[in-house]
Parts: sequence; C-alpha cells; structure tokens
Amino acid sequence: MAPFPEIVFPFTDPVLIVATVMAIILFAPQLFARFRIPGIVGLIFAGAAVGPSALNMLQRDSTMVLLGTIGLLYLMFGAGISLDLNRFSKYRTRSIVFGLASFLIPQIITVGFTLLVLEFSLPAALLLGSIVGSHTLVAFPIAARLGLNKNTAVTMTVGGTIVTDSLSLAILAGVIATLGQAPTVGYWVSFGSMVAVFVAIVLIGLPKLGFWFFRTVRNKPEVEFAFLMTVLFATSFAAQYVGLAPIIGAFLAGLAVNRLIPEQSTLMSRIRFTGDALFIPFFLISVGLLVDFRELVKSLEIWFLAGVLITLVCAGKLLAAKLAERAFGYSSAEGWLIFGLSVPQAAATLAVTLIGFEVGLFSTAMVNAVVVMILFTCVLGPFLVEKFGRQIARDEEAEPIEPSSAPERILVPLANPKTSDYLIDMALFIHEPTSEQPIYPLMVVSEGSNVEERLIAKQEKLKHAVTRITDAQVNAVPLTRIDPNTAHGIARAVREEGISMIVIGWNGEVSTRERIFGTVLDQLLDETTQMVFVNKLDHPLNTTARVVLAIPPFAERGPGFFEAVHAVKLIAARVDAGLKVICEKRHIEHDRELISRTKPDVPTHYSPVENWSDVKGAFDKAVAEHTHVIVLSARRGSAPWFAELDNLPRIIAENYSGVSFSIVYLAEA
Repeated sequence: MAPFPEIVFPFTDPVLIVATVMAIILFAPQLFARFRIPGIVGLIFAGAAVGPSALNMLQRDSTMVLLGTIGLLYLMFGAGISLDLNRFSKYRTRSIVFGLASFLIPQIITVGFTLLVLEFSLPAALLLGSIVGSHTLVAFPIAARLGLNKNTAVTMTVGGTIVTDSLSLAILAGVIATLGQAPTVGYWVSFGSMVAVFVAIVLIGLPKLGFWFFRTVRNKPEVEFAFLMTVLFATSFAAQYVGLAPIIGAFLAGLAVNRLIPEQSTLMSRIRFTGDALFIPFFLISVGLLVDFRELVKSLEIWFLAGVLITLVCAGKLLAAKLAERAFGYSSAEGWLIFGLSVPQAAATLAVTLIGFEVGLFSTAMVNAVVVMILFTCVLGPFLVEKFGRQIARDEEAEPIEPSSAPERILVPLANPKTSDYLIDMALFIHEPTSEQPIYPLMVVSEGSNVEERLIAKQEKLKHAVTRITDAQVNAVPLTRIDPNTAHGIARAVREEGISMIVIGWNGEVSTRERIFGTVLDQLLDETTQMVFVNKLDHPLNTTARVVLAIPPFAERGPGFFEAVHAVKLIAARVDAGLKVICEKRHIEHDRELISRTKPDVPTHYSPVENWSDVKGAFDKAVAEHTHVIVLSARRGSAPWFAELDNLPRIIAENYSGVSFSIVYLAEA
C-alpha cells in the first residue's frame, strides 16, 4: 500500500490547495449568512484565517495571485456587461460628476491631511490620495443579486468607477514619471493619444467583431463563452501597453460586448454562475491572504495609519455619496447604497500601493495599513449594500403593479430545430424577470402510424429547450399534445394550461393571397384570443441594434395594447437597443403618452407618417442591418382591425429579406 502523503504547511500539493479553497467557497458564505453577514465578507475573513500568519494553510503565492487576478478582472468584466447602457447613456453626466466627486473629495482631504499633519512628501501624499480616491466594485454582485443593477444610483456608481480608477492610475503614472525626471508635454500627448486609440478600438472594433461572431457561430454555448473570455483577457493585457491597468481594460471589454449579452439570457446566466461560483471567490480569498496578523500585533504604527486611512476614505466617500444623493434626488437608502458600492478598496488600491512601496514612497507599515483598510472597506461595503439594497428592493416591490407588468404564462410551440433556440430566447426576453411563472415549450404530434415513437422523439427534442430555459434561471414545463390538427393541438394546450401569450415561429412564406401566414397560424389566430407573437427570426436576438415598432391607428382600442407595448419594450431593454416608433402623425402625441406610461423605460424616438398607407416608406428609412421590426396587429373583426394589417407580414417578408421581424396580435377581452 502506498504511504500516506505528508501534509506540509502551508499546503504545496495543488490538489489539496484547490480542495481547501473550494471548501472555503462552500462553507464560509453559509456560516456567515447565519449571522446575517454577506457571504463576500465571509470569504475575505476565511482567506485571512487560512493565511500564513494564522492557520498557515495557504500562502499568497504565484498560483493564488494568478487566480485572484483572474477573479478581479472577471469582476470588472461582469460590471461592464451588467451596466444598463441605455441608462448609462442617459445619465452619463451623473456618472462623470459622481466619479470626479468620489475621487477628488477624498484625494484633496488626504493630500491636505498627510502634508500638514503627517508631513509626507508631495509625491507620497498624492499617491496616497489616489489610493483613497479609487474604489473597487466588490459589492456589485450583491446589488445584481437583489435586482438593482439597473437602478439609476447603481448605474451612476458603476459608471463612476472608470473615472475614479483612471484618475488614480493617471496620478500614479505622473508621480512615477516625476521621480526620474519631469514629464514633458510630449509624454502626456503620447500617453493620451495611445489611450484614445485603445479605447476607440475596444469600444468600436469589439462590438463589430462580436456582432459578426454571434451571427456566424450559432447555438454553441461553449464557443460563445470562450470568445468572451478571450475578449476579456486579451483586452486586459492590451491595456497595460498603453499605460492603463488591466482592470480598466476588463471593464471596457465588458462595455464593448454589453449589448450582445442580454440580461435575461442563458449566456448571461453562465457568465454570472462561473464568476459567482469560482472566479470572484478566488479574488476575495486572495484579498484575505494579504492580512499579516504578526505585523498587526507588533506595530501600533500600522493601526494608527490604518485608522487614518479608514477615516479618510469613509469620510470622503460618504461625503461624495451624500452630495450625489442631494444633487440627483436619490433617497436616503440609495445614498447609503452608493456609499456601500464606492467605499470598498482593492484593485487600483493594491496596484498603486505596491508600486509606491517598490519606488520607496511607502514604508512597510504603510503597506500593512493599506491592507487593513482594504479588509475593513471590503467588509463595510457589502454589509451596507446588503442592508440598504434589500430596503430599496422591498420599496420597489411595494410599488403598484401596472396591468402591463402582470405575470405572463408563455407558450412556445416548437417545430423547426433551426429556429427553436431563437424562439426560446424571444420568450425569455418577454418573460418578466420577477415572475415565478414558467415558460411552456410545446411540441404537437399528429396522429397516425408510429405515433408513440414520434412522441418519444419529440420529447427528446424538448429536453434541449428545457435546458436552455432553465439555464437562464427560469422554470420550464415541457408539453406534448397528440392531435391530427396542429393548430387545434396548440389551442387545446392554451386552454388547458391557462396560457396568456403564444410565441411561435413563421418561415416567411405565404401560399395564397387569402391567407395571412398559412394554414396553421391562421387557424391558431381564429381559435385563440390570447396575445400571439408571430416571429420570423433570421438572426440571434442579442445581435439586434435597433427595434422598430409600428403602431397602426386605433391599436390602443385593443384590450391587450399595453401588454403588447410592455413586451416590446422589454425586448428593447434586454438587448440594450433603442426603440423607434412608426405611427400616424395625427396620433403621435397620443401614442407617445401611452408608450411613456408603459414600463420599462427605454430610449424612444418617433417617426410619424401622414397615413398608414405610407408605412412601407417609413420602413425603407428605418430598417437597416441588425434591425428587428415589430408590428402591432389585430384579428379580423376586432376593434383595431382594418384590412391593410393583413398585408403587412407579406410586405415585410418580400421586401426585407434577412431582417428579423415579429407580428404581435393583441389579446382580446
């Protein structure tokens, strides 16, 4: 029998190291949750407990530094892809103003105090001020878990991160440059030019590359994830060559592919799962490993400096948060949420501190004091975000629910394997994020010979649809029906399951002039009264850059008008696309009022036509590459119906080949 392997402290066996880390990830959050302490805090404390100066089980060696760096970059990438770009664009001035305030207030206070009281040199004071002025989005995963990642205050704070960290690293570059020789105008021009070119390549080139990739490589989740990871780490590495920190590159990479990863999608769920379960915990544990309890016990100077740093960072960040609260009309809870998101120090703080130590501006005591400050702020921030984030989430849930945001039971009849995933994605985008209602994928088997074998084959195909739905953290109830008439089988499932919306595909072909779509869809419209999304989807929905909504006159007379507009705005919000509304000029103000009253809020522009007969010309101007056209329609005999509506599916299919579109039939009372 092989001898039992000797256990050496700290652990050197890679299997034992990974087992220890995974055990921490498993148990630490659960243990601290019993005391109502965020799991993020538990991981940091657990890292400190198993570090070299305590239990001596793990050390911050090259492996832990590597894994911690991956986790930090992944954290910043996740913040970039989760940012609501529509809101960020709308409130970018707030992000810039807050970022400047959140950096300059702590910076000025710190520089003044360290120069006058601690008698630091000017370079050391500036560098310490840049440390205090930056912040790391350690607590952002908590805000995202609470559903607050689209909250205006959160969007402002996340956007302000790139301002604070960029200024922090710019001051670092300037201070380091002045230690050797005074930086010339040429140096700053060269630095600024390289940064501008880099940002342009990332924010303009990467989205185009992403659009091409997702339209070329379809329905291959593992390849999609590998593409995003390549973008993340390649961009982070390239950022170093222009004088930026990798975390800035990671954040910019997230912004660049943001529109390609809808909030309610299986790909987003995979990204979050991988980060929350593996990469981000590695980073938090690595932060805990920085704590050296032996130095803390021996030196009172460390505690004094740590107390000074904690006071400076908390005072500066709290003042900036409360000024933003007052200036932009946020609630008190949102003000504390902003403080909780902006007070944690880790990423830029560590980078600046270690470089400051290497060039002789900081002592060993100062480095340890910064580590204590990082630990304290990384505990305080998540605690505040958890506490006040829950309060904000409860307040939002207590708001009256509009009819347009009522939960929907969505049925997705599937037939064509090539477009099944696109239909499932459409249903996921329409599905309310707070709803516990499942999505119902359906397959209808016609009666005849070998019906049992064909039923089993259909059920096997349904498993893929169920997996795609559940991967997006949505419940799924697969359905099969045996019926000689496909439309009748779908209608029967609608009645039996209490379905309120049907999402179905269409191949774009019409056999006769008497029919709108074809036998099955026309029969389905006759046999149901629920809202029906008829979709011709040629491209993945996440590559949509603009949603064009055509509203015929008197569509608001339909009982399902607000629900349909709500669903369309959800789609636009999911893909972070602008909404362009085509309507008659005489109804534009009325339609504008009705649409503005319907949630969610998305940037909306209007393109009026004199008469509905001119809608083809409006489509010619509005439809471009990456456009998704949606037309509100009505069943024959209903109040909003008129004959021209029946011709629109044929007109769009014949004139705009390669363009995805949906015809939405309003629900009837």
